[in-house]
Amino acid sequence: MYPACRTFSQRVATLSLILLSLAVTSLVQAEKPAPGLELFENKIRPVLIEHCYECHSASTTDIKGGLRVDSREAIRSGGESGAAVVPHQTGQSLLLDALRHESFEMPPGKKLSEEVIADFVKWVELGAPDSRDQPPSVDEAASLSWKAIFEKRRQWWSLQPLQKVTPPIVTNNDWSERPVDRFLLEKLQKSHLQPAKSASPRTLIRRLSFVLTGLPPTPEEVEAFVSAAKQDRQAAYERLVDLLLASPHYGERFARHWMDVVRYTDTYGYEWDNPAKGSWEYRDYLIRAFNEDVGFDQLVREQIAGDLLSKPRINRQSGFQESLIGPMFYHMGEHRHGDSINFNGIHQEMVNNKIDAFSKAFLASTVACARCHDHKLDAISQRDYYAMAAVFMTPRWTSRVIDAPGKQDVLIGQLQTLRNEIQQELKLVWSQQAEQFTSELATALDPSAEDSRSRIWREALGLTTEKEQKSPKLKAGDIAWLANQLLKFSTPAEIKPNWEQLQAAWRTASETHRRQNKERFKVLTDFSKPGFPEGWQVEGDGIQFGYVKEGTPLVSLEGEQLIQQLLPRGYHTHALSSKLPGAIRPPSERKLPGKMVSLNVAGGEWSGFLRTPDNAFQTENVIFFDRSEPAWQTFADRPLVNGIQRMMFEIATSDLNPDFPPRTGKTRAGGKLLPAEDFGFDKRSWFSVTEIVSHDQPGTPADEQAHFATLYDQTVPKNQFEASQRIAAWLTGSVKRWCQDQPKDGDVTLINWLLKNRLLDNHADTGSRLKQLVTEYRLIESQIQFAHTANSMDERGLTEISYPLNIRGNVDDPGKLIPPDFLEVFAGRHQVPQSPGSGRLELAEYLVSPEHPLTARVYVNRVWQWVFGEGLARTPNDFGHLGEQPTHPELLDYLAQEFMADGWSTRRLVRRLVLTQAFQQSGTVSEQSKDFDADNHLWHHYPTRRLEAEAIRDSLLTVSGSLDRRLYGRPIEVPRSKPDPAKRLFDGPLDGAGRRSIYLRMSIMDPPRFLVGFNLPDLKLPTGKRDVTNVPNQALILMNDPFVISQAEEWSKRLITDSSETVEQRLQQMFLTAYGRHPEASEVKRWTALIGELGGTREQSGLLQNPEVWRHVAHAMFNTKEFIYYR
Repeated sequence: MYPACRTFSQRVATLSLILLSLAVTSLVQAEKPAPGLELFENKIRPVLIEHCYECHSASTTDIKGGLRVDSREAIRSGGESGAAVVPHQTGQSLLLDALRHESFEMPPGKKLSEEVIADFVKWVELGAPDSRDQPPSVDEAASLSWKAIFEKRRQWWSLQPLQKVTPPIVTNNDWSERPVDRFLLEKLQKSHLQPAKSASPRTLIRRLSFVLTGLPPTPEEVEAFVSAAKQDRQAAYERLVDLLLASPHYGERFARHWMDVVRYTDTYGYEWDNPAKGSWEYRDYLIRAFNEDVGFDQLVREQIAGDLLSKPRINRQSGFQESLIGPMFYHMGEHRHGDSINFNGIHQEMVNNKIDAFSKAFLASTVACARCHDHKLDAISQRDYYAMAAVFMTPRWTSRVIDAPGKQDVLIGQLQTLRNEIQQELKLVWSQQAEQFTSELATALDPSAEDSRSRIWREALGLTTEKEQKSPKLKAGDIAWLANQLLKFSTPAEIKPNWEQLQAAWRTASETHRRQNKERFKVLTDFSKPGFPEGWQVEGDGIQFGYVKEGTPLVSLEGEQLIQQLLPRGYHTHALSSKLPGAIRPPSERKLPGKMVSLNVAGGEWSGFLRTPDNAFQTENVIFFDRSEPAWQTFADRPLVNGIQRMMFEIATSDLNPDFPPRTGKTRAGGKLLPAEDFGFDKRSWFSVTEIVSHDQPGTPADEQAHFATLYDQTVPKNQFEASQRIAAWLTGSVKRWCQDQPKDGDVTLINWLLKNRLLDNHADTGSRLKQLVTEYRLIESQIQFAHTANSMDERGLTEISYPLNIRGNVDDPGKLIPPDFLEVFAGRHQVPQSPGSGRLELAEYLVSPEHPLTARVYVNRVWQWVFGEGLARTPNDFGHLGEQPTHPELLDYLAQEFMADGWSTRRLVRRLVLTQAFQQSGTVSEQSKDFDADNHLWHHYPTRRLEAEAIRDSLLTVSGSLDRRLYGRPIEVPRSKPDPAKRLFDGPLDGAGRRSIYLRMSIMDPPRFLVGFNLPDLKLPTGKRDVTNVPNQALILMNDPFVISQAEEWSKRLITDSSETVEQRLQQMFLTAYGRHPEASEVKRWTALIGELGGTREQSGLLQNPEVWRHVAHAMFNTKEFIYYR
């Protein structure tokens, strides 16, 4: 290469390197944002998203002040007041004034930190650089806003994992070495406070008795403890604790606490206040669970998913399937009825109540606040709310039998054996009778024959009167008319055309019906063998033992008749006893094999057909059966309106109908209106199903008239006698085939006609084998018990559904479908269900896992409140931002960890708490403690507590000697000033039959008035902590309520028969009974003077025997603060 060319090339290369270097430098600089833009991305945009997007972005339809801050153009244009941001002009940027709260307040409430405001000032000074060229969409804005808010809110104390805490080492501790006390003492010492002295033994036993049982101690129990405490106070106290924890009344006390949380009711409220089926079984289930110290983790599993447990818990004494009772939790609360389908929004209110109760009970979270929008304060999104709705709405809310499987198998087996023996005896009798049909019918044709059998035949065949029949078209089963047509002619000339006409009509009808049935209907099952189509679910012994072969006798349970009829093959819940329950539940309509499914059913005594949209409460839309002969019932696939996701069908006896009993007044039953009646308990009920078909067109299968086949498949009879022989042979053949266990289609119809018309014997002489068998059958059947049932859950054969997210909570504006899921903040965004279904079991297992931050914390806090009067966190239903944070978070976590380590035992937790010195403190408050901590957040004394409403009433019964201490049972009606039987508000005994208040009927419409006066909570809502008011009405109740006066009278009656020899002795006993202590001398003096004035004498014997005096004394004692408070 020439030198000149080489030099030029070198220069070009050098220039290229320089240009490349500049380009790379420029590229590097371009990748690094300008200082103002970096400030925007790191410090400005996150604050706008977290604090401003909720009110000033595309995510809301109500943009405050017309200002949007979700794009560069929007924030610079500003709103109604002008430009929010003017680049480089801090004085003209209204956003800065709003952030400083100098004009508007952004965000409202608490002002942002000065450091954040300084960032915004600097950003404006730099020209307010903003990379947001385009405003976000509605979904993008909402997502950005929620993500930032969510990440901050999930740092809340209650959402953090439980901490493993070691009890503190406390110096100068001569108070207690118990871990709980050490946590409390540490904080007291830091505040320069001291715990109160120990309470007196008398104060302590009264306190402990009310806390653990809700009842006052007896005088004997008080004196025994006081005496033992003098010897060894701590040992005596521990024995007392264990004695009361073992009391059956402990379970009643703690069950009542939990019943507040789950909004326990015996009715569903609204104007008709329908009974909540099995609610009292749930109440008794809770009492048993607390008395047996069932782990709370197990109770969580059972209440959320008890129907899904692979190993359900069986009660050893009652045999109940306890786990199946647990899901009654979902059914509590207020339910609308009748119009649940017609008016959109009613169903959603019911779902909201379930979500609210669940989240507060187990999580102390207000998930229901996210129904219309993301939660305003907590890490709960609107999507979370509807994901939970999908979880709870996937299963079928229905009734289940809670008796242990096989409970009545022995009796049922005996009934089956007896029925078989009865059938064999009937074969012997009927086969002989059938042999006489030919001669009997021939004789009956002679009008002069007056024997009883001839008269019976003529009446049965309609030969006594002339029947007019204008058309030869056959009616199914009209055997009498057919025979009449054949026998009323005597000459061949008359018989032949009549026979041929009838035969042709039958063949046409039979062939047409058979062809149409084959073309239009698909037989899902004709029950030629037991079993239901795939996906169908059944319940109850009435179905399990209800399958019968063709012609099985239904034994009559009363009267002279031996049997009621022969049953066609199929399922008959009353085949052995109409006490046995039964239910058939097809899958939801979206799984039906065709647009319609029809069942051939009969039923009576309030069995019925339910068509239930989305688990609605449908008491006014149940179709009750009122027919003894099978007829077709169709499940139609109809359009789902008002956002309904799924329609479910059910045929059930009354005890397995979740919506039974219906409202009173006029109730639809089998198409008729029946008068109102009081639906009692333990009602017989039954239904039969003999065939199931599917089809796409309206209509039901027609009768193919098989019972005429053996008659018409013959030549024309020559005369009346031969016609009679044909008919007799036709009837005889049916009986013989039945006796040989080979009945054809239609034979049972003929035999039942013979029975109905007394042509086959259905009576037996006293002493006969048949009579003995039927008598024995009835005796065994009388021992069959009615089933225990309760409303529960069932998702067998179902798959999960998704629930529509209602935009802004508007039920008429459904959004995208949300599948079942748990709250994102706890489980992360993942599908809860691990298998087809709701995912309730997985949800329950997650709630009781050691990793879950809330379940143990929430429950331990509740128990602390039940023992001490206030929780460590004083808002037991809200551990979110609106709730109070715990006063001793380390203690709460320590107790939660110990609680789980103790097998989630409530009894052990309660024992741990009541054995503390904190619990044994007196209620005396030092001036220093009162000044520094008036609300006792540091637990420097035991608070004075008023008895709950139930404990006040139970104390009145106990002290008066009227308390019935039996456990369990149906709810007791309460006295009512205005009974209303139409709404099932019946008047009950004044003292509630002496039963504890937990057993009184809790009617949403009209709860017990006495209890309401002393702050019984709203039965519709989950209550974590009751109100405690002190109002004049309460004093008036204690003074004037007939129940209080009646208990004063009862106490008076017992007092005048006691062994007291002086007024003072009786006063001593009364003080011990009512207050657990002896009266002071000054009190004896005042009361003695009062008694003398009341009796008008100072003479002891006269005063002691005067019931009116002691009624006033007893009533006065009831009206003291000391009676309704404990310290």
